Amino acid sequence: MSALRTIQCYHCRRRFEAPRRALSTSCPGCSKPLVVEDVVIKTAHSVRKIQTCGRLIVQKKGRVMAGIIEAHAGVEVEGILEGNVVSGGLVRIGPKAQWKGDCRAPRLAVELGACIARGFFSVPEDALGVSDLAAEAE
Repeated sequence: MSALRTIQCYHCRRRFEAPRRALSTSCPGCSKPLVVEDVVIKTAHSVRKIQTCGRLIVQKKGRVMAGIIEAHAGVEVEGILEGNVVSGGLVRIGPKAQWKGDCRAPRLAVELGACIARGFFSVPEDALGVSDLAAEAE
């Protein structure tokens, strides 16, 4: 297994290699900081924007309210999500999850019992130009 993985900056879209175990890094193209690790929401979390080169995971008791959510490796929702999501990987909406907002992702799985209150869902082959990166992470 390689000690490096390919990630893509969510600011300037430049692709580069980063250590597989890195939690954060700076983009060599734009020098802006990047979150590389998975973002796990366990309680209420209200912000303007969530961006990660990893996954966004909203646990059963978690509630995320954000204007923009960008998660290159995918999104998994078991709790409540309110926001517009752009993902480079699988978006999975669990059986007791609640969803409000738009979604653009190359793969979508909605489990029986999930509540989708509103939103426009788009499933392009490559939502961010990173779907091949999400496949590398699996």
